Amino acid sequence: MSEAIINRSPDLIKLQSEDYRIEICSGYLIVHYIPYLNKNKEIKSGTLVMALANSGNITIKPKDHTAYFIGEQPCNIDGSFVTSLVNSPQKQNLYANVVSDFYLSCHPDDRVYADYYDKVTTYYNIISSPAINLDSEACRQLKKPLIVKNEDSPLVYTDTNASHSNTACFNDKFYPLKIAIIGAGGTGSYILDFVSKTPVSEIHLFDADLFNTHNAFRAPGAASVEELEQQLFKVEYLYKKYSQIHKGIIPHKEYITQDNITSLKSMSYVFLCIDKVSVRNTIAGYLIDNEIPFINSGLGIGLSNCTLDGMVEITAAYKDHYSHIKEVFSGNDVKDDDMYASNIQIAELNAMAAIYSIIKWKKMLGFYCDTKQEVRSVYSINDNDIYNGKD
Repeated sequence: MSEAIINRSPDLIKLQSEDYRIEICSGYLIVHYIPYLNKNKEIKSGTLVMALANSGNITIKPKDHTAYFIGEQPCNIDGSFVTSLVNSPQKQNLYANVVSDFYLSCHPDDRVYADYYDKVTTYYNIISSPAINLDSEACRQLKKPLIVKNEDSPLVYTDTNASHSNTACFNDKFYPLKIAIIGAGGTGSYILDFVSKTPVSEIHLFDADLFNTHNAFRAPGAASVEELEQQLFKVEYLYKKYSQIHKGIIPHKEYITQDNITSLKSMSYVFLCIDKVSVRNTIAGYLIDNEIPFINSGLGIGLSNCTLDGMVEITAAYKDHYSHIKEVFSGNDVKDDDMYASNIQIAELNAMAAIYSIIKWKKMLGFYCDTKQEVRSVYSINDNDIYNGKD
């Protein structure tokens, strides 16, 4: 992925041709072996890091004029700090175990950088000129062959949103995870939409239903007439859509039954998006027995004075938080004439259930702060209240 962007972007190609040691990782452009002077007038080697803006596999104009520096504070030839460059001398966790030492801001003549060649060379000249003027040969010898590790990301293209928002450091929480989404209808399809934008290892979709016209009104995006006429399974349709952003989507054209329930044993997290109570309870029991965390989402919609009323509910179950499940998971299977089983369009409620599920999942991962540690959330449509419950 990184090599594809470098090889197709004229500004990055030009940097490489001029012997800049560059690589791309977690949505950042990294420039290695930047010579600079420290306060003792010693020539050192630092690293310049900046968020990368790209469209597909080609860079676009940089979004801002900031960057990060790994090393000591760059100094002038007299040993004084280059204060005009350093915006904040504080450490920032950028991604994985990479921590910057300084936040830089360089906006010469209030102009906009034309491309990354312009931005990198501007920063390089300011940081490196004192060292080069002192001993150009010593600076030249700092540059070493760059061994670039292959970024084996499950994403088809680089997540530059994470680098722009400085949340790439959280990606390690996602990489090893195997996710199962059971039920790829309305809520399940929205959950896939959100999960596919994270670098989880695998996303398994389980559903044996076809993707019909009414499903198109309960799923994210827009299905074409041609796609509907193909009579694809839901998991096939969603795979075709979302494999464009995530390489780890695995469709299963089957329901989860007693015969194949063991396929969930290797999952890290499971999202339950099914309305048949008996099946849901069977799966939940298996997940609890095997200590596999899961989140169940559901809707309860009915007619009230010629309007729709009801609730959106999600229930989480994970280590030391299973005791509430028997109480919450009660009732009988949905009847064929139930409101929810008909073709009422409730896409926004499916999306809401998915959003609450994803937020809770990310809380369980430690991505979001979770002070209440609720295991159940119920949104009431009529009074716009949210009830949070603990086990």
